[in-house]
Amino acid sequence: MKVFNCIMGVFSLFAAFYCFFKPGVTALMTIGWIVTILLGVIGFCGIFEYARNKKAKKHMINGTLCLIFAICTAVLSTFAMFDVSMRATFDLIIVVMFALWLVISGVDSIADSIKLKKDSERTWWLTLILGILVVIMGMFCGTHLLFTTQVMGYMMGFSLTLYGIRLICSVFEKCE
Repeated sequence: MKVFNCIMGVFSLFAAFYCFFKPGVTALMTIGWIVTILLGVIGFCGIFEYARNKKAKKHMINGTLCLIFAICTAVLSTFAMFDVSMRATFDLIIVVMFALWLVISGVDSIADSIKLKKDSERTWWLTLILGILVVIMGMFCGTHLLFTTQVMGYMMGFSLTLYGIRLICSVFEKCE
């Protein structure tokens, strides 16, 4: 297992270097599949949260919508592999959806901060400030699509770097 971790760590580091040197290409080549996986995970987590707590209907609705979007993006990603124009259109739609998701998430945080203030929570202002920042970032991402694509490529490179280093470090840990 340690040899496998070391090999995967090295491959992850090579992939991370590719992401850092070609962030736009990286994001456009893999964004559909990453979004599909993330939406699927978020969807399953939302449904499991609803199964655990029947009062959390918001999680069930969010989870169901995320699963529907995950299925749609999986189908579109599969079709987009065979048509370049469809790939470009699909990638553009994904980046715009990311920007819209940021705006909606920020508005939801602002609404949560209002609830926290009514409940006399002391940290309501932090939630409000972060919600406003997320809304502003979503509007910025929606108007600067190339910048957003570049940043997503760098984020993938950074994540792969951390993952690769963690795998290589796991080779040197003692097994108990």
